[in-house]
Amino acid sequence: MKKLTALLILTALSLSAQFTTNDVRDRLELIHSGKSEQVRRELQLLLRQYPNDAGVQYLDAYLTTNGDQAVKKYQAIVERFPDSEWADDALYKVYQYYYAIGLYKTADAKMAQLNQQYPSSIYAKREVKKEEPLTISPPAFSETESEKPNAVTASEKEVTLPTTGGKYAVQVGVFSQEETARKEAMRFTSITGKNASVFPKQSGGKTVFAVAFEGFQSENSARSFGAELKTKYNIDWFLVKR
Repeated sequence: MKKLTALLILTALSLSAQFTTNDVRDRLELIHSGKSEQVRRELQLLLRQYPNDAGVQYLDAYLTTNGDQAVKKYQAIVERFPDSEWADDALYKVYQYYYAIGLYKTADAKMAQLNQQYPSSIYAKREVKKEEPLTISPPAFSETESEKPNAVTASEKEVTLPTTGGKYAVQVGVFSQEETARKEAMRFTSITGKNASVFPKQSGGKTVFAVAFEGFQSENSARSFGAELKTKYNIDWFLVKR
């Protein structure tokens, strides 16, 4: 009986123990090291034990490969836990999502919110210093602009931007016109030295054209490449499951 009581006490203590920032970072490190499935298997237990923990909710959003679902989870963290350590991380993910799908005005609004609410965040936009990577300027044409892009030249038409398949893609923009998307794909290819692809997708009942780097067979390899895009070229990206 004493052993059973002691076991129940230990169980209760373990359930009530706080899930710390270091615990979250440890799981993120596992994800980055290629052990996403290990963390994903543990996640359901964590969600039951710590349903109101911002860090656990952040892990849940981070492991969600459907962009629409992930951005809702990140936004919920910002709204439910605005004072948590993970709120600025979540808001930056929301910004990245809207930038990646081509809603630049919405993305700018999210960045303005981040700057206002979390001015000391590492994600807050500041003046770029010479030693920092240059910010890649937004595409010349967004899906909300009325101007039509210039005609594609003969040399541009000859450029092939192959779709290489794979289970995951790193998306860097979405455009209403295929011509604009191809120009931006060539720009990203020139910047990175990696082939960027153009593929159609449905958004709000309309066909739009996404620009992405494809061919990733695993979530981890796609995330690693996305991190490289941000670190080397300051290009915002979003993970897409094909």
